[in-house]
Formats: sequence, structure tokens, C-alpha cells
Amino acid sequence: MPARVGAIEQASGPDIYQTAQVTRAIYPVRAIVKPGNSGGPLLAPDGKVYGMVFAAATAVPDTGYALAAAEISADARKGEGAAAPVSTERCQ
Repeated sequence: MPARVGAIEQASGPDIYQTAQVTRAIYPVRAIVKPGNSGGPLLAPDGKVYGMVFAAATAVPDTGYALAAAEISADARKGEGAAAPVSTERCQ
């Protein structure tokens, strides 16, 4: 699905467990972002991965957010060759 990608921003907020504040590099994305899109790639026209979709805006229609590739690349590299089971930690 086509999207218009805004300038990279530094966003601060609570972590997934609501235990600490984190700051992450994100892209605002003008596109229809639906439940289930989280975890999907944000791709450039040439196929380069810009980031990973993680949320839809609640107050602005047809707007979502993607973590920048730099935010997720280290974890993606770790997972690429992982074969052992890992904990899901506390599910929310």
C-alpha cells in the first residue's frame, strides 16, 4: 500500500511494560494503518527497508507510525540466526 513518509522524529513515551521512558527514532506515515499491520515493513520504492510499522494514530485519520530501521536493525540481526526458543516475557 502506498504511503507518504514524513521526516524522522525522536519520540518519547513509556515502554511496552509501562515501566520506563524510552526515546525512539520513528517515521510518521500518511497511510491507512489497520490493526494487524504492526510488525510489517515500511519499504522504499526500491525495496530498501525504512522501518517497521508499529501503530496507528488515534487522533489523526490515515496516519500511522513506523520505527526507523536503525532502531530495529540490531534486534533483526540477532533474530536472523537465532534457533533457540526465547521467553515472550510478560505479555500485555
